[in-house]
Amino acid sequence: MNDKLNMRNKGDFINQSHREGYKSTSSFLINRSFEWQDKQINIMLESCMHRLGELNAYCKYFKDIDTHLPMFTAIEVTASNMMEGIRSNMTQAFLPSASKGYRSLIAHKQVRNYINSIDWAVKELEKFPLTLHMVKETHRMLYADLPKEEETAGKLRMKFNAKDNKYQASSGSKYTPPSKHDLKILINDAKWFWRNESLELPYLIKMAISLCQFETILPFLDGNGRTARTLILLELLSLKFIEKPIFCLSAFFEKNRLEYYHRLNLIRSKNDVEQWIRFFITGMNDTATFCIERLDELQGLKDNYQEKIETKLGKKRHPSAKQLLHIFYSKPYLSVNEIKEEMQLSFQSANQLVKEFEEVGFIKEMAGARRNRVFYLWEYLAIFEM
Repeated sequence: MNDKLNMRNKGDFINQSHREGYKSTSSFLINRSFEWQDKQINIMLESCMHRLGELNAYCKYFKDIDTHLPMFTAIEVTASNMMEGIRSNMTQAFLPSASKGYRSLIAHKQVRNYINSIDWAVKELEKFPLTLHMVKETHRMLYADLPKEEETAGKLRMKFNAKDNKYQASSGSKYTPPSKHDLKILINDAKWFWRNESLELPYLIKMAISLCQFETILPFLDGNGRTARTLILLELLSLKFIEKPIFCLSAFFEKNRLEYYHRLNLIRSKNDVEQWIRFFITGMNDTATFCIERLDELQGLKDNYQEKIETKLGKKRHPSAKQLLHIFYSKPYLSVNEIKEEMQLSFQSANQLVKEFEEVGFIKEMAGARRNRVFYLWEYLAIFEM
């Protein structure tokens, strides 16, 4: 007989060794069958899978979709960082740090590292199945060239510093994760849970439980939330639910950040997983809708750009204008020098093209840059604002 959808037994805390010196939540195993009493979950699953299929169709038939993927990755990264209290914005994702100040450089590096880790993992999935090694490497890349964290990056934690619990600070919870003695067992259990086809669980349910488990056992000293949410994107790609990394679930979670942490705490305090699954599926459905709407708006804007090129620029300018727009789509902040290099133009020709783009209204100049002026594709960026 299948178990009810609960995660652990009563008795929230167990004492760990005196050497470790703290109490942690008792371990629970997820590689087992589940049932859920709320039949509304079945309806939600059906609706969500339909919406994911609709998004995947967009991915297949949207012209030059790969050109716009960096924008969706940037949404995911900035939202996920913000959930962890890391200051992030789209400018940091695409514009080299304008200041040489230490804080500015670190913030820029945190965003770029996150983007690089996702890009790397997506490419790896084209060659290899999703593995724990891939998850560790994705985590390691989050902290590349960040000396204070680099030593433990990509390594499962051997301890947990209860006095510096960032999770507690963000969620208001007094929860402390399992000790190192339980961690290996729990990670292996989670791996078998994901691969266990005999459970006959919908994959969206598996994703919900896996995310909850990752956020509960906190396998790394830091960066668990960001890695866990990246794992959802990788799972969607691995299962071919979507064929392109165009899903930015963290935008929904950031919008509902307090509810996100509250619902995770309900699992620990009241053993209520069904409420978390409903929340997760709602997030998946809303995110698919969000991405479809962004693509709709994007197509309308591209059509508008095309019309302006044909009606407001001379015929000789059409090819270079289309080429520059294509470059702006994946690099929405560019200087004249960068345009010169990308298009193999003289500085004078690049500057003239920029001037015409300004006059047509495609781009605006960023304030404050006296040298090497930077221009941005403002209506395009506005589509992706959260």
